[in-house]
Amino acid sequence: MHSYLDHILESFYAKTNWNADNQYANLTATSRELLDFALPSGFILNVSALSSPASASSYSVKNLGGIVDGAISYFYCAPDNLLSSNRLSTDVVDLTKVLCGYRPLKTPKAPEDPKYKEIWLGGKRVDAKNTLLYGKLYMPSNTLEAMYIRQISPTDQVLISAVSDARLRNGGTMMTQIQKNTGRWCSEFIYSTDEALLGIRGLYNFGYDSKLSDQSTQSFLSAGGEIYYGVFNKAAGVSTGLRYTTSSAYVNNTPMTMTVTLNPIMGQLSATYAVKSATNTTFASRLDFNAFSYESDLTLGCELWKHSAANPTAPDPDFVAREQDALMMPSEHAPTSHTESSAKNAESESAKRTFVDEAVWKARVSTSSPTIRLLWEGRIKAFLFSLGAEIDVRPGQGVQTFGVELQYAS
Repeated sequence: MHSYLDHILESFYAKTNWNADNQYANLTATSRELLDFALPSGFILNVSALSSPASASSYSVKNLGGIVDGAISYFYCAPDNLLSSNRLSTDVVDLTKVLCGYRPLKTPKAPEDPKYKEIWLGGKRVDAKNTLLYGKLYMPSNTLEAMYIRQISPTDQVLISAVSDARLRNGGTMMTQIQKNTGRWCSEFIYSTDEALLGIRGLYNFGYDSKLSDQSTQSFLSAGGEIYYGVFNKAAGVSTGLRYTTSSAYVNNTPMTMTVTLNPIMGQLSATYAVKSATNTTFASRLDFNAFSYESDLTLGCELWKHSAANPTAPDPDFVAREQDALMMPSEHAPTSHTESSAKNAESESAKRTFVDEAVWKARVSTSSPTIRLLWEGRIKAFLFSLGAEIDVRPGQGVQTFGVELQYAS
């Protein structure tokens, strides 16, 4: 499941209209959610709360093999309504927002004109820049990580992240990212103190029209790449990739995301395909191939959402889908009057609202590993539960990893 930090970041970006999916680093985010989901290890308890309109805190305790450790996290946001308007309560939150699963990509769109964000008082600008501060202390290792995000304008953002740990070279590392996101394209300049790494990333979107009112029905192609160079170790790297995605609000159209990435220096090629085949089922696959060693790996994953009816007398969801198909493709059996059509639309919307997401099952297999990864996530009372295991199918092996994670937020 997503951490409290993930929720804070998504809330911050949603409120400030920053599209993180438009960054090259998130080119394969959809397939990663389905194929590279993490399993809880041991027993983990996370408790989080919005302590004030501008600040939040989170506490974590982990027990693995009799060893207990923990972490304390603090968040601060300005202006304060960025957090208070997106409060996370685990007893009522939409599970699709906090559980890892198929990631519907947002259609890129141009940001608002900066002049509409300005607030003037007495001839002086008094509006604050959108800012997010984050700090986390791990105990008993005393490792400290921090992050600072400041949006200079609707299209420009600075992100600084750092880690302090005595076990790292020079006692820690820091990375700075300067990002520009116009909707049509996004660029990033990166500098890291680790090996004095310099990097540039970019992503450009084709085939979408920002002037269309219904952005959810569009499909578009994204192309991007990155190049980086380590000054100290004199090592360079480069990669490039394509992503095609389509989504639709209609039942008879299938949301789908395909990506191809290439690292020419390492000779590594990766292709992914993720499709939401039904309202509660998603499949994903990834093929990795190395042109130098001729090694390949095929990874398959799926997720199955369990729905429950809030009203036991509600119609079956398949019936609702068939009714909507009939409305979209009129035939001799479809209603001919505006009154009948409106009534059927109202009935379908009412039926959809009577079903709620209850839990999700996820599975993953790979030809390079003899293990099967299984994960169940759902809500019990006011807690979010994550129960996972990795099973080795070879004779005499059995369960290799098992863990339970609980999350509570108010």
